[in-house]
Amino acid sequence: MRYPEYADDLQRIHASEVYGVALFDTAARLTRDAERTRKWLALKALEQQTLERYLAFMRETRQPVREPRFWRQKGQVEGAALGVLPWRVAMTLLRDGTQPFQKTFLRLKRHASPEHSAFFEHVYAHEKAIEALAMTSNSEM
Repeated sequence: MRYPEYADDLQRIHASEVYGVALFDTAARLTRDAERTRKWLALKALEQQTLERYLAFMRETRQPVREPRFWRQKGQVEGAALGVLPWRVAMTLLRDGTQPFQKTFLRLKRHASPEHSAFFEHVYAHEKAIEALAMTSNSEM
């Protein structure tokens, strides 16, 4: 699988997962509601799992890994906001924030070779799951 944006798209997975772990961890620490904390931590776990799968994929395919600069800090800053904003606003921002990542991950999925299709399907599906949680949680609280 090679196309012009391939290397940048792979790096986008790394950035997204590092960002997500920091985002959800920070939101969970700043949220005072136990149910919201539980949801933030579930999202953090999903991001951590996908990050680990990404790093394994990069090792298995012998591709270089570059630590995404500033994404952890961006996640911490934006996670602080999500942790204290009204729940509906936070869920709307979360839902909207998945859109650029979905576009990239769908491109990777569409270009995936058969031996790597399961990995890229997971990456795309995990972002859709975050969107779905945000959409359903938006109406709950």
